[in-house]
Amino acid sequence: MNPARIDRALAVLGYLAEHQEGSTLKRLSEDLGLPMSSAHDLLQTLVELDVVKTLGQRTYALGPRAVVLALSIVDSVDLRQVSQPYLAELCEKINENTYLAVRSGAGVVYADRHEAGQTLSVVMKLGGQRPLHGSSVGKLIAAYNPDLEQRVLQAARLERFTPHTLVDRDELRQEFSAIRTRSYSVSDGESVEGILGLAVPIIDAAGAVGAAVHVSAPRGRLAPDRLPFVVAAMSCTAALISRQLGASEDIVPSRTIDDVRAFEQCRRGAG
Repeated sequence: MNPARIDRALAVLGYLAEHQEGSTLKRLSEDLGLPMSSAHDLLQTLVELDVVKTLGQRTYALGPRAVVLALSIVDSVDLRQVSQPYLAELCEKINENTYLAVRSGAGVVYADRHEAGQTLSVVMKLGGQRPLHGSSVGKLIAAYNPDLEQRVLQAARLERFTPHTLVDRDELRQEFSAIRTRSYSVSDGESVEGILGLAVPIIDAAGAVGAAVHVSAPRGRLAPDRLPFVVAAMSCTAALISRQLGASEDIVPSRTIDDVRAFEQCRRGAG
């Protein structure tokens, strides 16, 4: 087997996965830097194997065998297993408990936890349901999933857990929009007074947000001068996990300390 030819075939499949509408031979060969004749021969072989299919004259797209293989790979990915080393590294870096939160139907639960050595720490129960409107992970998952956002905004009643819990629909609508802009969520005493929660999105190969990296700690340990460092580290961790899940680099947000510092100035000013 020719490694170079296999590498070119994988490049072609990756390219077609990013262009689900299909691509012409000319465009594919130019974008990948392949000679037209080589690209044509490779595509013809892939077509014969049902890995690529034709859509009209000289237009190519992923074929049925490629789709079946992709779905099998996605099904085999264990999010908890994939995220564990990254969450453990984040826990050591920021010295705070780190969590993997996942969507479960119309709610959000914690699926994994890595504990730091802090004397005073916030320990969340694994499998515990989090409110969509009153927690950082709940607000984040709702912000990125229109059905959950509407579920919150159209709810007959929203429970007020503390005096800081957002229950006004207009404020929540603005909060969801702000979360999408910032690419992270903050819950400042909204679930438990004195506790500040942070969440950043994990994005899968389909571009969906069904999971998040989460950190909760006493407000004093996540003061304005330290919070940007923690969120930036969380953002880097979530980006690494997202890439392992197959998310394309252009849709994975990555926030620097300076980014977060600027967002926090606006958020605190608005609050």
